Amino acid sequence: MTHSIAGGTGSGMGSYILERLNSRFPKKLIQTYSVFPNAEDTSDVVVQPYNSLLTLKRLTLNADCVVVLDNTALHRIAAERLHIETPSLAQINQLVSKVMSASTATLRYPSYMNNDLIGLIAPLTPTPRLHFLMTGYTPLTTDSEVSTVRRTTVFDVMRRLLQPKNMMVSTQVQRGVNHCYAAILNIIQGELSFL
Repeated sequence: MTHSIAGGTGSGMGSYILERLNSRFPKKLIQTYSVFPNAEDTSDVVVQPYNSLLTLKRLTLNADCVVVLDNTALHRIAAERLHIETPSLAQINQLVSKVMSASTATLRYPSYMNNDLIGLIAPLTPTPRLHFLMTGYTPLTTDSEVSTVRRTTVFDVMRRLLQPKNMMVSTQVQRGVNHCYAAILNIIQGELSFL
């Protein structure tokens, strides 16, 4: 399911659909791509904080995996990485669709591992309630820049995936503090060079 947690329809109707799906199909896995509100801009929706808070409870109780997409990070990526100062909704949606397409590639093009949703989600969620996932994507390019992407190594791609500037969630990294991840899954597409 794809929805926003801040607006009325995405939060209210999204929560209702999520509850209904969970009660109707209790043995099926439910994965959501949830867009969190922009922290830097004021919203025209007065009840946005309430919508977000109430939706978080439903996401915690009824979803098996929540891929967090932060509007602040999406707009930052559009401005800094794609050089689009005022991105349109279509451009932000294109960025989100790239992440969704890449994260479900192993389900659509099966290989010897991660070819079903449980195999994809189980290693990433240490406990049932810790199922909010961050995503990173690299290289971030516009359609006109695709042909200029240079060859790179797997190590370089993995290093760039962990950089905050490539994350779809706003994170504050403190210098001098060692940060760690509970689990990481890298989905790499294309010709690979391990050198």
